[in-house]
Parts: sequence; C-alpha cells; structure tokens
Amino acid sequence: MHPNVPKGFQPFPEDQGFTNHIGPLYFRVDDGVGVMGFVVGDIHMNPAGICHGGMMMTLMDMAVGMNVQLAAETEAFSPTIQMSYDFLQPAFENEWLVSEIDFRHTTRRLGFASGLMIGPNGPVMRCNGLAKLPSKNDPRFARAEGAAAFIKSAAAT
Repeated sequence: MHPNVPKGFQPFPEDQGFTNHIGPLYFRVDDGVGVMGFVVGDIHMNPAGICHGGMMMTLMDMAVGMNVQLAAETEAFSPTIQMSYDFLQPAFENEWLVSEIDFRHTTRRLGFASGLMIGPNGPVMRCNGLAKLPSKNDPRFARAEGAAAFIKSAAAT
C-alpha cells in the first residue's frame, strides 16, 4: 500500500473492469458512508502537470454510486444517470485525494448524492450525482456486484 494512504483504507478490488486501469484505489466505510481515495500518480497526470480531471471525475462517480447503494441498502450495481462537477483547485502528484459524500437520499428507483473531493490544501472538486436503482429482477444489474456487495464481503474477512 502506498505510504500516503491513511490508516483504515483497504485496496479497492482489482477485478472491477475499468478501474483496473486507473488504480490503485482505496475505500472504507465510516458510519454507513462510503469513502474512496487515491494517491495521484504519474498515470493520473495531464500535460499541465496536474491531476487529470477525468480521473477525479471517475473517483467521485464511483463514490456517489457507492453511497447511493449503501443508502438504498442494495448490492446491485447502480449506474450513473447524471453527474455534474466543479473543479475548485488543482491536485498534484503524490497527493492523497479523498471523497467526502455529505448528502444521500433515495427514492424507489433513484439515488441522489453530493460531495467534495478533498486534497491536502482543501477541496479540489465538488459534485452532484443521480444514480438508477434497478429493479431486483433486472438481469443486467442483478449479476453485477456493486460497492455494497464487496464492502460486505470485505467486512466478513
């Protein structure tokens, strides 16, 4: 584990498809709220020498989805329907960036979350997201393990 990763974080599973290409990523759950983070590496940099916005957007998309799943108490994957982002300041190589999700609400079919990505000098991004909560009999999502499923399995070990 990278030395800049704070105590209490676990590596995000490596068998999750796209995320295999952008990690390592880390997570933990604090009082039912999912927290995700990463150390900015050379693979995350853009030509200006700062963390690529797409990387930050990806992590926050995942953090919002994780928290929608946790709030809805579902293990099914919850795909993003809408996300908006505001970049507040740059992040640099070797900095620890972490999600801070501060609002979660679910309805029967939708989940809402908003939050900040925090770096060593304060917030670097804010976001708002909307995720679909699929029906239990939708085979496209029933087979997919969402964040709540792997968090449950990590807690059992």
